[in-house]
Amino acid sequence: MKRNPRSTASRGGRAAIRHGACAVLLAMAAPAWAADRTVTLKAQPEAKADIAVMPQIDAPVDEAERRINTALKRLDGNVRKAAKQCTVGDGKPGDWGRSVETSMRGPSFVSFVIHDDSFCGGAHPNSSTMSIVYDLTTGAPVDWTKLLPPSLIGTVALAEGMDGTKMVTLASKRLHRLYLERYRPKAGDPKKDDADKECRESVTETFSGDPPAMMAWLDAKEGGLAVQFDLAHAVQACADAVVIPNAVLRREGAKPILVDALDAARAAGQ
Repeated sequence: MKRNPRSTASRGGRAAIRHGACAVLLAMAAPAWAADRTVTLKAQPEAKADIAVMPQIDAPVDEAERRINTALKRLDGNVRKAAKQCTVGDGKPGDWGRSVETSMRGPSFVSFVIHDDSFCGGAHPNSSTMSIVYDLTTGAPVDWTKLLPPSLIGTVALAEGMDGTKMVTLASKRLHRLYLERYRPKAGDPKKDDADKECRESVTETFSGDPPAMMAWLDAKEGGLAVQFDLAHAVQACADAVVIPNAVLRREGAKPILVDALDAARAAGQ
């Protein structure tokens, strides 16, 4: 029995189409699959004594992860430049220190908190906290307006860190209220409560009108959204980070992709 050449070609063509369609679907699913995993971060050698380098995603599996690694290297370049320009009044090199904390490693997001301390002349040393959260699907910094409800967003702005890095801040009355509800709760110890009184007044009364511009990051260990804002130098020690629990974020209307990722990260013991 002879085969119909046209039928054979037709079957081959259909198979090629199916194969191509499967390849397209796999390619479309790859970024989502990669974003669902917990990434491994590899520590890098220090830029100089006391200046921690941003960790890198080890063996990145897609373009999004490679974009994040490139962005992290740019942050290292910023602090190297700032530390080089840091001098005291007589022109001698100043002092700069940096520590880096990875507060979440997926799924969906990787979150960093950067602490800088410097003395570049003047009456007092300076300290600063920066937060940067990346979307593991796109490799870009997160867009908080797509993750949090408008009531927790308020006014979005860019603030400049001590090394010149730009970071997003949220000025929301509701977010500030949630912060104050959890800031240094009274312990029932008169001595300790009295010692915290000045700080409670500082974070409350300083912003009796417009809310402060708050940094935000994801805290997998505590299971929530961490927020913090700067205070005057005299009360800088009062500038605590406070974590808004995930249950509260759900109630306030945060997007499922955010709260589900936080639940998964905490369950994984990050």
